[in-house]
Amino acid sequence: MNQETISLRIDKSLKEQMRKYVHINWSAILRKALVEEVKKIHSINKERALRALKSADEIRKSGIFKSERTGAEIIREWRDKRK
Repeated sequence: MNQETISLRIDKSLKEQMRKYVHINWSAILRKALVEEVKKIHSINKERALRALKSADEIRKSGIFKSERTGAEIIREWRDKRK
């Protein structure tokens, strides 16, 4: 397995508390937490992408792009209406 090294800063008090538990593999705990966080972020991004795709499909089906205007012109109109 090709591994990389990272470092992080923690409060001195946390480090002192961790030293009390020498039998715990803190590196393994941190690795697992990082893997879980990356999976969570990936899942959230996938959900956001699927929602965006659904919204784009709804816009496409609405027929709004059947006019003579370009997509850029329609987007500009929507942005101007928000102001």
